[in-house]
Amino acid sequence: MRKKIQVIIGIIIGGLLLWYLFKDTDWHEVWLVFCSAKPGWIVLALLAILLSFIIRVWRWSYIVNPVVRVPFWHLFRATQIGFMANFILPARAGEVVRALTLTRSRNIPFAKTMAFVAVDRATDLLGLLVVFLITLMAFRPEQDVYLPEDLRNIYAGPISGNMIQGAVFSMTAALMAVIGMMMVLLVWKNFILRISDAVLGRISTRLAAFARNFFEHFTEGMQVLTSYKDLAKASAVSLLLWGSFGVLQICSYNAFDLDMPWYAPFVILSLLAVFISIPGPPGFIGPFHAGIVGGLILANPDIDINAARAMAIMAHLFNLIPIVIIGIICLSFERLDIGELSRQSTEIKNKES
Repeated sequence: MRKKIQVIIGIIIGGLLLWYLFKDTDWHEVWLVFCSAKPGWIVLALLAILLSFIIRVWRWSYIVNPVVRVPFWHLFRATQIGFMANFILPARAGEVVRALTLTRSRNIPFAKTMAFVAVDRATDLLGLLVVFLITLMAFRPEQDVYLPEDLRNIYAGPISGNMIQGAVFSMTAALMAVIGMMMVLLVWKNFILRISDAVLGRISTRLAAFARNFFEHFTEGMQVLTSYKDLAKASAVSLLLWGSFGVLQICSYNAFDLDMPWYAPFVILSLLAVFISIPGPPGFIGPFHAGIVGGLILANPDIDINAARAMAIMAHLFNLIPIVIIGIICLSFERLDIGELSRQSTEIKNKES
């Protein structure tokens, strides 16, 4: 029942965002912008997206392989299936699906694969934090900037340096909290296990044994946190990944002949990260477009709004289509069913809640 409510709320939010974003769109003008796009830059933008898929798996390999050796293409398939799940399933189930896929394909305990995913997300936050910091240093509007009238219902307040600074502080706190919690689990592992055995053992010895087994596998999956060398490699590749996102932005500007300042990719990626964190429908429909268009306007208030909307549509399709196609191919290689993975991820989330 709660899953259905989440789906309905997500569809409503996504629909409202799309309506506010495109209600005054001149679709004829948007089509003309698409027709005038430069094919060479579009191809480069697509290549940047495909390259980001490889870099993301490269980063994850530094987290997984110190614990258990997994061939690159098994990591790739698990990652792409998880991506596809994020785009086509409700409630952002992709990370659980990624862990389940690796568990099913390599017979690794699920608690361990979930730890791999958790550490990977932490290194991703590090890359995003750097993007926020560069935005904070470079984007200093002399006065508050407001979104155009048709975007005011998404966010009606001013975009200012203080707002960006608040986002940086929030992201820093989140990153420190995640890493701190993981380190506490590692350092106090034996103490936590003793408490768990004592408390759960009074309820059920079977439950206590299950909890001990799960916790031991989960902490084993976080062993990369004790290897500064591997953790530094994963963090460096995370920065490279976010750099590829910046290259994608630059290629898109050139494809639509947009005159943007050098810091525009950081502003857009920052705003996009905020908007796609909003609960929405599968495929990030609505929040994704709002983040791109809003970021373009913030970086260049004089931008042609139709060109901004055309770029947002292209960026979304360029992410959605390859992810779905490659995800389906990976499913066939792994001989898995996305419906079954979805049901299992839902059961796991329900148990957690």
